[in-house]
Amino acid sequence: MRPSVAILLASALFSAASPAGAQSDAVQVSRSGRGAYEASLAPHPRGFAIAWHDTRHGLPEIHARLVDGSGRPVSQEYRLTTGAGRSYEPSLAVSRPSVSDDLVVGWYEVAADDSTSFAKVGAWTADGAPLWERTLSDPRRHGRATVVAAADDRIQCVWIEEARESESDGSRRPAADDPRTPAEGEPSAAIWAQQLDLDGEPVGAARRIADASRTTWNLNLRVDAEGVPWVAFDAQLGTRASELFVARLGRDRVALHRLSADDGASSVYPDLAFGAGRAAVTWWDTRDGNAEVYLAVVDEEELPHGIEPVAARVSDTAGESLGAYIAWNGARFGLAWSDESEPGRPHEVYFQQFTAAGIPVRAPRRLTDNPTASLIPAIRAAGSRFALAWNEDNVNARGDHRSGGRSEVLFALVP
Repeated sequence: MRPSVAILLASALFSAASPAGAQSDAVQVSRSGRGAYEASLAPHPRGFAIAWHDTRHGLPEIHARLVDGSGRPVSQEYRLTTGAGRSYEPSLAVSRPSVSDDLVVGWYEVAADDSTSFAKVGAWTADGAPLWERTLSDPRRHGRATVVAAADDRIQCVWIEEARESESDGSRRPAADDPRTPAEGEPSAAIWAQQLDLDGEPVGAARRIADASRTTWNLNLRVDAEGVPWVAFDAQLGTRASELFVARLGRDRVALHRLSADDGASSVYPDLAFGAGRAAVTWWDTRDGNAEVYLAVVDEEELPHGIEPVAARVSDTAGESLGAYIAWNGARFGLAWSDESEPGRPHEVYFQQFTAAGIPVRAPRRLTDNPTASLIPAIRAAGSRFALAWNEDNVNARGDHRSGGRSEVLFALVP
């Protein structure tokens, strides 16, 4: 793309995400000129760190940038991955914000020949210098959907491994004494977890924590008030459709719980957050005949018993509502999602605040209103406000998953 065209595209995306009456302080974080997608957001000593995958160099690679508390960029854009494969879907954490500003990023990489994929994790300084990198998944299986979280002086990593076709049909399996060998009749996909120290060295072996399904595409990882990691995901495991699950990763044992009822309607892409002694879960669901965002808030200790009695529908539009994420801020939390208000219209970012009891503070607010699609908002607390990062996708220039289309990452503060 010629520089002048790239600048015009970036300017158009920036202007489109800041319409009159919507969020006016949106800041363009990426200057891809191509495609910047799947923003991940984490608090950082300098303000916030934002990571995404970007096709500006021809293939998807992980990029990152730091912004201050107002969203003003305070670093250059850093290209974190430079391999021959394609890198997607970063999950971002700061190892110990009180003493370190290093970035820890999980992602997955598709081999250059498309033969397999790998779950990866690495660390970089705040200036983008590489510190270490590790492949988490078994090379004999497809790895994907890596998520990371800081837990005291350790890094919790969780990812999905899936049998290659030749393994799942029994024609080529790992050795029988390999701990990752699936038993006969087990699902061909599973969720794995491992803790690393801050230098990227394993603290114990990787462990299989839950079955998954080939339709399990998304994991979300949160740490509770006691420092225990939890994983939220969806899977179709003995149910008529995909349902919601959480796994509590205790030091000695993993406790797996199904949260949603087996009602035949897909419940997918859950996010989980802890605060004020409560657990908030959001997801999108088709139980009412349309993809809508739902929310459930329970006491933290009640989460393993399910959420159906308190599940409530948040969105109510003719189009699909998806990509919902939660962040606590003291005794309240914010919920952000993407909504296609009318079928065929570009998605826009919506936001709503709730009390710790799950009661709306005010009606949902539409933050964007533009011809580009505002997708998959990440959300974190920011003082008395909330910080959001998302991508603005040019729907008229969409490409495939390999080359991408035209998209940029933006940041905004929401009161």
